[in-house]
Amino acid sequence: MITAEEQLKEMRIEILEDAENTSKDEVFKIKLKRAKFRYLRLVYPFRYREMTELPDDSAREWQTQCAIELYNLAGDENLTSYSENGLSETYARAGISQDLLNELPPPEAGVIK
Repeated sequence: MITAEEQLKEMRIEILEDAENTSKDEVFKIKLKRAKFRYLRLVYPFRYREMTELPDDSAREWQTQCAIELYNLAGDENLTSYSENGLSETYARAGISQDLLNELPPPEAGVIK
């Protein structure tokens, strides 16, 4: 099972390029929490309020990648379109890239309670 400490270490390596640098851990924890709830809302749209934990390591790995993306967006989560010198960015759903969204399992079917 992927632990919270392993997720933080991966974020430190990806973002800070130093696994021992804990200076941004509080920010990383916030991004991990937001990523977790995005996963739950997108995959379990009818019962995400009842759920408190991610179902498996695959979901936790997605959470880590999403948290890294959210950190790197630095406030541009709601960007819907941007183009400059051939670079184009679009974030239409949940404030994250389509590539990351494509990694999610299909939403669980259900009814509104």
